[in-house]
Amino acid sequence: MNRKIFVFLSVLVFTTMVLAACAPAATSTTAPVEEAAPSEAPAVEVATPTEATVEEEATPTNAPVAEAVTIRMLVRPDEGGNIEKFRTQFESETGIKVSVDYVAWSDISNKTLTTLAAGGGGYDIVFMPSADASKLIAGGWFEPINELISEDQKADWVSAVLDFYTADGNLMAMPWYAGGAHMAYNKTILETAGVDPTTIVTWDDFMAACKTIKEAGAADFCFTPSAKYAGEFYYNWGTMVLSRGGTFFDDSGAPVFQNSTAALDSYAFLKEGIDKGYFNPAGVAMDDYETLIDFGTGKTAFMLNSTWSATQANTNPDLSTLVGKVGYILVPGTGNVRSAAYLYAGGLGLLKTSEHKEEAKQFITYLTSAEAQKHHAIEGANMPTRVALFEDADIAAAWDGFADLAAQLSYGEFVPAVSWLDEWRHSVATSIQDVMSGTKSPQEAIDWLVTETDRIRNQ
Repeated sequence: MNRKIFVFLSVLVFTTMVLAACAPAATSTTAPVEEAAPSEAPAVEVATPTEATVEEEATPTNAPVAEAVTIRMLVRPDEGGNIEKFRTQFESETGIKVSVDYVAWSDISNKTLTTLAAGGGGYDIVFMPSADASKLIAGGWFEPINELISEDQKADWVSAVLDFYTADGNLMAMPWYAGGAHMAYNKTILETAGVDPTTIVTWDDFMAACKTIKEAGAADFCFTPSAKYAGEFYYNWGTMVLSRGGTFFDDSGAPVFQNSTAALDSYAFLKEGIDKGYFNPAGVAMDDYETLIDFGTGKTAFMLNSTWSATQANTNPDLSTLVGKVGYILVPGTGNVRSAAYLYAGGLGLLKTSEHKEEAKQFITYLTSAEAQKHHAIEGANMPTRVALFEDADIAAAWDGFADLAAQLSYGEFVPAVSWLDEWRHSVATSIQDVMSGTKSPQEAIDWLVTETDRIRNQ
């Protein structure tokens, strides 16, 4: 019933009853019994209703039930199985509805930015991938959610991920999952070539292993570099530079990678591998998913790729012929760096424009609970962000090599926190492709990328 009509009728009924009480007894019988009191009340009380009776009149038995709250979420589809399982449970337990819009990786950055710039699109929760986190936080669209992880609970979370999603002392996204770059290998190829994976500690060791594999004819190629965005930085040149002790920018965002040999040596490493026939030149046009598929054919000895890809290669027969035949080693380093690799993570942020903030916080907490993260780790093939789950027997049993993959995270760090990183990575891809194809020398690629970096950061 329309609230204004309901209030008017309530007042009218009350007035009628008061007039009835004041009128002579002969006229009191004209008051309609059904309107004066609920049907179960005796008629004699109509003429002199008590205060309690008036209160009952104000709340008729057919009052409309409040509509259930619906919170909206924008996220990528990769976590769909995990979200749908716990969305259903959450709705059943709380009565709060959750509507989820899934957007593919290739579109989610643009979709998220345009949606937020236009006012939030009615969303309450928005997925915040680590690659876009600096840009999204800088936009001022997200609400701090410090109360979701108290001070005494912080030790329960992976500190690197928790720190990454904390800006100016405020938690801006709830840590949902983590991962990073990993080096996987084909056990059969290395056994055939007589290469012991435990001896591969440095990039020089890696190149020596490639030489042995080629000479033994054990594989078509030793390695397929991912030169195309989005794999070119995390799972190729960027991690190679990091594992050589290199850095990319100073605190102001100015390029400094040209001031050491790490970036130059990484370009030269890729060029040498192509020239010697160790590395697959087709990688010039491959992203990280395509190099997973290439590795999964069983014709390549090593793969540098994400936690998800490393796991899929060993478990997913739809993507790989190597199920049960994949091993893992730490990403090689140099003499003074044992290993290093770029990390990534996924967080769940609360929009300032949300109309249901408390309900959204409930679902964020629910989806990042220990139970939900355990399911996510087992089914989604990414690492949890709760420390205790790294010792979980069920996760370890579900992942062949889980301990080896988890060990890499302790040698990892997140990408530089500059808002223009995503655009810059496209330029990185171009530079790697130029080096691999011979269009630019390693030094020419460095010089060009310095100019590109200055252009992008100053535009």
